[in-house]
Amino acid sequence: MQNTSVAEIDSLKTDDKRIARAVGRWFFVGMALVMIATSIAGFLPAIIQPATRRAPLTLLAEAHGIAFFMWLFLYLAQSLLVATGRLDLHRTLGMASIVLLAAMIPLGFTTTTAMIRRGFDLSGDQGIGPQADGQTLTDAPTATVFNFVALLTFLILAVTAISYRRRPAVHKRLMLFASISLMVAPIAHLGGHIKLSPPTFAAAYTILYTLFLLAPIAFDYLTEKRVRFLTTGLAIGLFASQALQAFVIGPSVAWHRLAEWMSR
Repeated sequence: MQNTSVAEIDSLKTDDKRIARAVGRWFFVGMALVMIATSIAGFLPAIIQPATRRAPLTLLAEAHGIAFFMWLFLYLAQSLLVATGRLDLHRTLGMASIVLLAAMIPLGFTTTTAMIRRGFDLSGDQGIGPQADGQTLTDAPTATVFNFVALLTFLILAVTAISYRRRPAVHKRLMLFASISLMVAPIAHLGGHIKLSPPTFAAAYTILYTLFLLAPIAFDYLTEKRVRFLTTGLAIGLFASQALQAFVIGPSVAWHRLAEWMSR
């Protein structure tokens, strides 16, 4: 009886390890697919229905969008290569991320400053400014802080991830959170398409972004039965950053002046 119990326990442990390995291999692929789907759902409606836009799509905005979508597809390709054991190609393709990163940062900054000059919410789906029901979620200068901070966060995390490429456990978590930081704009656009009231919009945005941050924590627990300090710190840091931007930095006079200065 005792031997049977021990065998059953060993079998359960083996099953747990098998599940953990499967989750570990395909989690990042799944996250890449979810981020791509979120981005498409957020940006595509304003592209295929230009009548809803407040201003036409510029060449600069198109280049910016293409570059950021390329990053997400590159992240998907890299995740697939790791999941299928093609680490040689993963390392080779990693050089492309450096080139793409070098293009994304100036494109992101220039596009955002151009949006400020033209009224910011050019697609008409972010709920910026007074709405038809008379309510206002936020104003354009306040909203710009999310774009600029997301760009800065992405740069710091991506560069740090590249520098830690010889430490896979650290590298893949930093790269995941770098990509998650890019979800700020797609989630905002997605909420705008649904035409939610400002309070509901804010709640929905917070919930969706928080789910992205909780996913790596769940991954750590499922695969290692613990949550790494790096994962916890990044999740808490990005969440706290959103609150700081929304309630402290964005509404401040100093930020409004800085945003105005950068858009000149």
